Amino acid sequence: MAKKRSSSSKSGAAKRRKGPGGQQPKRFPLQQIHELLKSKFPSGVVKPEAAVFLTAILEYLSVEFLELSANVARSRERDGDKLTVTLQDTLSAIKSDPEITELLEKVKKKG
Repeated sequence: MAKKRSSSSKSGAAKRRKGPGGQQPKRFPLQQIHELLKSKFPSGVVKPEAAVFLTAILEYLSVEFLELSANVARSRERDGDKLTVTLQDTLSAIKSDPEITELLEKVKKKG
């Protein structure tokens, strides 16, 4: 016999993860990234998996930048107020991380 689903479930709808402070995490627009890739490579075929892969990389890098920037901002502000990350915090974080600095140098050379 097949088991019945409990009536308290949300009919199979997945629960969304909440970020810090109860906010929804920001996501990159997968469809727009796929369209961008197709426009940049008009003579070739761009599979949807390429857009998923690029989106994952962009999300990972943005989290790394934000985490490093927040660490710099925390070291700057000791008063316990709401944390504010500035552009200077981000630039300082990039300069202090050798792997990100190397990555950005390689990107600058290609572009």
